Amino acid sequence: MKKLVYILPLLLVLTSCELVEELLNTSYSTTFKESFDIQIPEGQYTQDSPFLILKEEDIDLTDDEFPQEVRTGVSELLDIQFQSVLLLFQGKTPDENEKAFENEGMISGTIVFSNPDDPAQNVEVIVPPVSSLNTEPVSLPLPDNVANSIAQLFFGSPRVQFIMNLQYVGPAPFEGEVSMEIPMEISLGLL
Repeated sequence: MKKLVYILPLLLVLTSCELVEELLNTSYSTTFKESFDIQIPEGQYTQDSPFLILKEEDIDLTDDEFPQEVRTGVSELLDIQFQSVLLLFQGKTPDENEKAFENEGMISGTIVFSNPDDPAQNVEVIVPPVSSLNTEPVSLPLPDNVANSIAQLFFGSPRVQFIMNLQYVGPAPFEGEVSMEIPMEISLGLL
């Protein structure tokens, strides 16, 4: 009977600690968005001779695009999970009369995420061919080990750099836009 008397308060204390921990750990669903225009000069770009596109930018958890709670509580980051990287490529080829018409162009390449203070710490995401005729974003392959490696970069710094190394293949001149979205779940240990 004495054992039962000791076990019940211990279970109550452990259960209370777990509840308090859950109350203190708060999660936020948010999405990082980045888009940029591309102007591809006249020419015919092929697999052997593509037009190269380079875009360099930061994902900074202290930027205004993230919820206020995330910006102020980033030092208490417990976890960050990436479900996917979504990429949309759209554009048109203008004709001689300055009217644009749809014509398929393709981009492919890589997106490299890295620690800006130590570029040797990086993770590469493959961009398979994405057509300019897509109307919906394409979800890029993001295996668990890649998603976890990107998350680890944020534990070293609230700012992670990404570099898009893309190749355009198709007719030109071509005017378009590349849009990237990264849905994420951010958990903070707030007091």
